[in-house]
Amino acid sequence: MKRNIIFLFLICFMIVFSSCSQKPEKISKSIVVYTSLYPLAEFTKWIIPEAQVESVMPQGVDPHNFEPSLKDIQKLYRANMIVYLGNTDIDRWIDKIKDELTQKGVKVVRLQDSIQFKKYSSGNEIDPHIWLDPILTAEIIKVIKNAATEITPEKKDLYEKNFSIYETKLKELDNSYRQGLSNCSLKDVIITHEFLNYLSSRYGFTSYFIVHEPEQEPSLKRIKKLKDLMKQSSIEYIVSEPEGERIAKALSEETAAKILTFNTLHRADTQHRLDYFQIMNENLKTLKTALKCH
Repeated sequence: MKRNIIFLFLICFMIVFSSCSQKPEKISKSIVVYTSLYPLAEFTKWIIPEAQVESVMPQGVDPHNFEPSLKDIQKLYRANMIVYLGNTDIDRWIDKIKDELTQKGVKVVRLQDSIQFKKYSSGNEIDPHIWLDPILTAEIIKVIKNAATEITPEKKDLYEKNFSIYETKLKELDNSYRQGLSNCSLKDVIITHEFLNYLSSRYGFTSYFIVHEPEQEPSLKRIKKLKDLMKQSSIEYIVSEPEGERIAKALSEETAAKILTFNTLHRADTQHRLDYFQIMNENLKTLKTALKCH
């Protein structure tokens, strides 16, 4: 309740602020784009390399717990284009101001309006992790390409060319996953939180999560259920995103299972500076190990 009150205050302030100010000046030499999180910024740069692209979410912040500041909201009103997921726990706050942004001349790209999202295993909450699916990522960059073309139609050929290049690379990545996960001894994988729904559905395996969201505590009932599954299916690994190591250890200590790292791309890889394709290929290696693929 407190979080909603604070956010509504910020929205009201911005509406008054924007109504009393001039329409923000757009930079003519390049498109200014803000995205709700890192992977969407990466994808936007593929299509519009000359754009000034920035993720609103600061580096190192868990996107599930991000709360925008007044400064973050103000940024959006100065953009040419905004790219975000939609009604998810990561960036649904943009839904509350999208009409106001549109009225101010900002091109608002809400991916959920163009792409079919899945729901989490329980409840009606939308699973945001579509960027981990190469086929859905191709759909994302198509939406971005079309939006960019509306803003600068004179660059349509460039955007089409860039889209074609990355669509081909994404198809190659999809093929690598299909081949790499086609001959595996296991069909089940244990993960820390629920982030593999899209990949497991695409490539024919089942993921079992310890907790639904990273900040939750694993229940004894859940730990016992997963221990039984691991023993029954000879599962020797737990797949964990970097921020989920504490959760993974809770089960690892009970089963002696080894922990494998999976990069969910919630954040930029500032340590190794790997790009999307390098990260996704590393993730494929992790899944092949966990599923005992040949």
